[in-house]
Amino acid sequence: NTLQLNRGDSTFAEIAYYAGVEASDWSWMPLLIDLDLDGYLDLLIPNGQLLDVQNVDMQRRIDAERARRQLTSADIRRMVAMFPDFRTPNLVYRNRGDLTFENMGDRWGFAESGMTQGTATADLDHDGDLDLVANNLNETAALYRNDTGAPRLAVRLRGPKGNPDGIGAKVTVTGGPVEQTQEVIAGGHYLSHSEPRLMFAAGAATNRLRVEVIWRDGARSVVPEVPANCLVEIEHPGRPGSPPAPPFEPEPWFADATDLLAGHRHHEDPFDDFSRQPLLLRRLSQLGPGIAWHDVDGDGWEDLVIGTGRGGAPAVFRNEGRGKLRRLKNPVLDRPAPRDTTAVLGLGSTLLFGAANWEDGSTNGGCLQIIDVARRASGVSVLGPTFSTGPLAMADVNGDGALDLFIGGRAVAGRYPEPADSLLLLNERGRLRPVQRFEKLGLVSAALFTDLDADGQAELVCACDWGPVRVFRWKGARFEEETARWGLEGLTGWWNSVAAGDFDEDGRMDLAAGNWGLNSRFGRPSAEHPMVLLYGDLDESGVVQLIHASYKEELGGLGPERSYLIVSQAMPFLVETVPTFEAYATHTVEQIYGEWLQPARRLEATTFASMVFLNRGDHFEPRPLPPEAQWSPAFGLCVGDLDGDGHEDLFLAQNFFALAPGESRQDAGRSLLLRGDGRGGFQPIPGQRSGLKVYGEQRGAALADFDHDGRLDLAVTQNGAATRLFRNQQARPGLRVRLLGGPGNPFAIGAVLRLTAPGWSGPAKELHAGSGYWSCDSPVTVLTWPETVAADRLTLEIRWPGGGRTQTPVPAGTPEMAVDARGRLVPAGR
Repeated sequence: NTLQLNRGDSTFAEIAYYAGVEASDWSWMPLLIDLDLDGYLDLLIPNGQLLDVQNVDMQRRIDAERARRQLTSADIRRMVAMFPDFRTPNLVYRNRGDLTFENMGDRWGFAESGMTQGTATADLDHDGDLDLVANNLNETAALYRNDTGAPRLAVRLRGPKGNPDGIGAKVTVTGGPVEQTQEVIAGGHYLSHSEPRLMFAAGAATNRLRVEVIWRDGARSVVPEVPANCLVEIEHPGRPGSPPAPPFEPEPWFADATDLLAGHRHHEDPFDDFSRQPLLLRRLSQLGPGIAWHDVDGDGWEDLVIGTGRGGAPAVFRNEGRGKLRRLKNPVLDRPAPRDTTAVLGLGSTLLFGAANWEDGSTNGGCLQIIDVARRASGVSVLGPTFSTGPLAMADVNGDGALDLFIGGRAVAGRYPEPADSLLLLNERGRLRPVQRFEKLGLVSAALFTDLDADGQAELVCACDWGPVRVFRWKGARFEEETARWGLEGLTGWWNSVAAGDFDEDGRMDLAAGNWGLNSRFGRPSAEHPMVLLYGDLDESGVVQLIHASYKEELGGLGPERSYLIVSQAMPFLVETVPTFEAYATHTVEQIYGEWLQPARRLEATTFASMVFLNRGDHFEPRPLPPEAQWSPAFGLCVGDLDGDGHEDLFLAQNFFALAPGESRQDAGRSLLLRGDGRGGFQPIPGQRSGLKVYGEQRGAALADFDHDGRLDLAVTQNGAATRLFRNQQARPGLRVRLLGGPGNPFAIGAVLRLTAPGWSGPAKELHAGSGYWSCDSPVTVLTWPETVAADRLTLEIRWPGGGRTQTPVPAGTPEMAVDARGRLVPAGR
């Protein structure tokens, strides 16, 4: 099944899995009816078929017989008769009012098994609700009386000549439990037609309702003050009306400025991930690219740096000032990349790109590709990679004033999901020296340095695939894990990204993390019933085999998630124990694999929800993001005040198409702006209002005020598609702040900034080098304050890397400040 949600921009989001109506056996038609009269349309689905002609085991028997001899008509009829019948229960789902449904078939009396096809509704007993008649193949028709007792309103239209029932008219009722809109239709059911009478929930019996009709020809009728529990008949006014004026649409927050990138597209050469591991669920060769805002030439204007796929070239768009970008021509930037680049970071004129060896699997080369734009030189570093590089993040870990580097291991080439190592490298006078190997840390998708306990020393946070969001604390010479202390060890998922921000404005850094979402066939795992991955070289063939499994109530244990056809081709030994599709579907994983499971290791995912984790000082409080954030996997994550109201907002880059054959691509996202309320809550902003509409496979995302107007702008990459740039045009301008650190940390990465005024403190803002998904925001940040706070009474508080603190009054009317480590204002250009 599909459930297509109209997004109001001529596109739809398919959310059947999120809604819980993704499958209903052999279904003939959906009927949307408010059966319980609560104001929300419920879903009724008649089911069943004469024969299970899609029974694959039976199809294989017929194919085998065909291969042996020529079949006669009598043979074919005999074999068709061997298909089992397919009597399945009818289904009815109650609409919970939050875009999710629950099966109410048994409780509502519509769960008989049979072969129900055509169905139609009408108010057969004139009590104001809709009854149902159903045609059962080769059986007696069924009649269902609706015994709902809730107050209701029935509406019947008297249309113009040629359309007496008002087909195509739209009827809206207000004053009840919720605003309700229905359209009068003719037919539209399987071989069936319902009475063109509409039923609406009235809420309380004392409610007075307003009914508005927009007729097909544009005419409009309004009937106010309609009492509950009555039938209202509305006649066409007799003359056509004018088309309704389009609703007022305010200017969107962002304007599309993609044309400034001169048609830049991410380069992605095809690669067959499944030739090495046939049971992979997702391609790991299509995870990029990353993106960063970084002032490459030191002229004070943020340039845009974009990664590439193997065979393509990274791109640097030089900021020529006042919102003009031009692609930089440089021999070292024009050379084809030997590997996919992953994360992107900058330090002066030097650019760091993660280099993934997932495709070639070779330990030759390095984990990093380094390009010095000023010197026109390039090379590789951290040689002999045993893992495929994923995220990069920098911070002054040991307090010597220089930025150190963390390299996250995304996977081991050809050995997914075996845990990969990660590395910490200290910066010693400009040279990166490995000092800690995080052995078998896991599948690190994203990494971030953030000071969670406000002691001036950043913690390392890693978002892991098939693992939790992990936290590590620096203990003077190495990082030690504290994930359990923060309460995150049990929240395992397919985490893609992580970012930090003060979402509840208590001065502590909270986390936002992007996960797989709740709109896939893998459902909503939990700690009680997690998604499970069993893996290992089960048959000693040298190939890491994967068994995806989840709890199946009908089996009372773990059942397989992948199809028998795919699994049996990858592991032919299964045919000995489960020779048929039916046997595979009716046995647990333990029964199917038996002793083959002995060498298998186990991973679990207990949640696929994208979340924020609110910092409570000694633990995190997890909160799922709104439904729109769960409709597709979240990759790029950006934290910033995007409307200038003084609260931190979130941007999510979404979607993932590169799944195994037979799997549905995850494409219900169009990018998403979530408006923060300053208390840890978020409100989705529709793309028409935000101006952010990106429909492809979004990956990295980064913020910068690239045109220096005091508003944060946004760049978003797409895998194998155009990079998008959006200029913020509606936010209240804020204060641009540039911190002046030392030579090894010129932008004071790791500093925490906060605006205060008498009786008010804004959100704490931390400067990062590496955040979200393989991306980096500009270190020149924009701070904002509510309109109710006097701008001439602001003070800028800064906690510098290492813990030093300064307070600097904000000069009235200044659009930008440059502040040194003593809290002194520094004139522009110094």
